[in-house]
Amino acid sequence: MKKFLNKVLLVFIAGAVMSSCKKITDDINVSPNQPVNLSTGYALTSAIQYLGGTGGGNSTTNINSAAGELYSQYLSETFYNNESRFALAQYDYQGYYTGPLTDLQQIINFNTDEATKNKATTLSFGSNANQIASARILKAFIFLTITDRWGDIPYSEALKGNKNLNAKFDAQKDIYTDLFKELTEAQAQFDGGASLSGDILFGGDNTKWKHWANSLRAVMALRLSKVDPTTGSAEFKKAVADGLMASNDDNATYSYLGEQNNENPYFGNYRSRYDYAVSGIVVDKLQANDDPRLPVYAQPTSTGTFVGLPYGTAGTDLGKYKIGNRDVSEGTFRPGNISQIGIAYSNQSSPATWTSYAQVLFAQAEAAHLGWITGGDAVAATLYNQGITASLTQNGIAGADVATYLAKPGVVFNATTAVEQIITQKWLANYLGNGWESWAEYRRTGFPRLLDPVPTALNADKHIPRRQQYPQTELQLNVQNYNEVVARQGPDVLSTHVWWDK
Repeated sequence: MKKFLNKVLLVFIAGAVMSSCKKITDDINVSPNQPVNLSTGYALTSAIQYLGGTGGGNSTTNINSAAGELYSQYLSETFYNNESRFALAQYDYQGYYTGPLTDLQQIINFNTDEATKNKATTLSFGSNANQIASARILKAFIFLTITDRWGDIPYSEALKGNKNLNAKFDAQKDIYTDLFKELTEAQAQFDGGASLSGDILFGGDNTKWKHWANSLRAVMALRLSKVDPTTGSAEFKKAVADGLMASNDDNATYSYLGEQNNENPYFGNYRSRYDYAVSGIVVDKLQANDDPRLPVYAQPTSTGTFVGLPYGTAGTDLGKYKIGNRDVSEGTFRPGNISQIGIAYSNQSSPATWTSYAQVLFAQAEAAHLGWITGGDAVAATLYNQGITASLTQNGIAGADVATYLAKPGVVFNATTAVEQIITQKWLANYLGNGWESWAEYRRTGFPRLLDPVPTALNADKHIPRRQQYPQTELQLNVQNYNEVVARQGPDVLSTHVWWDK
């Protein structure tokens, strides 16, 4: 009997141990401090905030990154000037993929999967359709930025997690085709359900998201003006029919805060460093027509004048220029002999506009001039004037000052120089908003007339780059696909043109 009881006890202990081990095994890889389900609204906030840049930094993945503004020659570097002289060739796009693109794909996944789409952590942040639509639009905007910077990029096989760690590079032409589809479908996907929560870009306004998506389609369509004008014209007409931005209230504007964790990156730079001055090209173009935006874009020098730092200034020549400094806590300036960035664009809470109503009006003006929309140059002139007016209004200029500026001989629309005028005014309107966009437009059109080549440049041909080189990780970890894309697109150098850049 005693032996029998011992056997029973042994079986009981063994069963208890097995049960305990199973529980330990089930829980061992689950963090008690990490939620199982994604709160999707926080992911949307995170994605938007990443693109604005946080903590006073100025990453090259910010939409208003200093690198993009330097390529577009809005700014000149005062001391460390390798970037404006194109010494830096490789830029890393991994942050886009592991940061906002992953967040946005998760939003789509959680709002699509039957197991998660009806959970409170999902539906608390808007209807499934509204969340998916906004995530698709923001994803498209990011992918547009990446492909315009690097050309062919990982796209169709990207964002698969551990299922594919070595994604192929899709041709830019195919990426554009899919982005047109994504933006078209997404803008039609919004429904009358719960509004977005966590949307720090448009405050949950579906109409603004739709207008932005359609405006991005118009921007993309014009990229094709030389490589595929037939498709470009057709896509532009579709975008107009679906509804573009209708006022400055529709602007895609990132709002910084008056605190250090989410402040304007140029304010953060001026906190302790003074790397950037307004470029001489900006100041000269504004002064040529007595542009009322000059005192908004730039701070006066110690003599009360506006002086830009000549782009690409290097070596001992930099010793001639002093930017001065500012007391960021008191907002007081101690100017030098070149202009700092204007306070409207470099205060702690100064916003950055990624896509503006003015930009979209200029796009329509060019489309009218090209015959893509009806009206010809008469309509182009009207849209051109409206674009200038929208930019001036955005910068606090109104009334007689607008009429006076529009009447300047160098501003009045001229059909023979229409593209140069339109793109130059678009470039002025996009000051410190989205330098990557202005750089793309320069490559497409050759306007505005920037300093090119740059005599002090450190790249091989001294010209403004046509693309950026792939990050080192692709050469090291994705070599087969890297070799294939280089064979197709061309050498992985700054001078290789992307697909639409003809």
